[in-house]
Amino acid sequence: MALPTNFSEWEHLQDTIRLWHNKSVNKYFNNTPADSLETPKSSLRVACTMKDSDTATMTMMRMWLFEITAGHAQSLQAPMYAIPVQELQRDVKFKPQIKLYFRERLDQDTTDRISPARGEITIRLMNESSDTISRAKAVELARDIKREFATPVFIWEKGWYKFTYLDTQHGYDLRLFVKSKAEGIRVARQVLQIQGHSFNDDYLNFVEHDRSYPLNQGTHRVYGRTVKKPVQRPRVDLRFRYAQLLIWGQTTAVNLVAMADVGLKSVIERVYDS
Repeated sequence: MALPTNFSEWEHLQDTIRLWHNKSVNKYFNNTPADSLETPKSSLRVACTMKDSDTATMTMMRMWLFEITAGHAQSLQAPMYAIPVQELQRDVKFKPQIKLYFRERLDQDTTDRISPARGEITIRLMNESSDTISRAKAVELARDIKREFATPVFIWEKGWYKFTYLDTQHGYDLRLFVKSKAEGIRVARQVLQIQGHSFNDDYLNFVEHDRSYPLNQGTHRVYGRTVKKPVQRPRVDLRFRYAQLLIWGQTTAVNLVAMADVGLKSVIERVYDS
């Protein structure tokens, strides 16, 4: 369909930016009153929220304030210990890998924790190599992952029991924290469905115990400050966010599937219904 006669590029751009930006602002400040200047945090929310009357400069300033100063961009990618890809690949050669990434919803109450919980599941493609893996295969994998994990969004019920599934022949070394044995089996079956592999009870191990892991771990002193202790094995629901394909000899990952609010570029399958 053609654009309307009186179509305004600026109005359309501003409306689109405002829609997606304010959606993220509302999630990020879920527990903070809107349209209030009573506290520094509520005042920050007002400053980050885009208005229809904003100029282009104000739009960019609000975006910068929210993503950089308020720290939303950091919440999307937590700091991590790592080494450059080139150095890793110089010393370690590996089969192509699929990595599935999960995260707790940002609008959940994480008062007792430092940040929203995350999870990761890795699969090795044992019947592929750097030489044989292709764009066509990546597209096929993306469609399979989208079907199994993104439509609808798959939820991993993470808990404090350890479930493992070891099948080296097919590239599975799953080590999952789950709320129950049944949940571990459910997650493992869903992962195996990507390549159409059958689940085998002989490969699973479930460690049950009576220990609990409270959300409030108390505080401790770090570098002269009193900070919260990290919560061990939180019982939370993690939602699928994106999947990548890692190939030895290629420094950048192939983005297979990503939900609409995940800031990845060149994604094979982008899913807009989260």
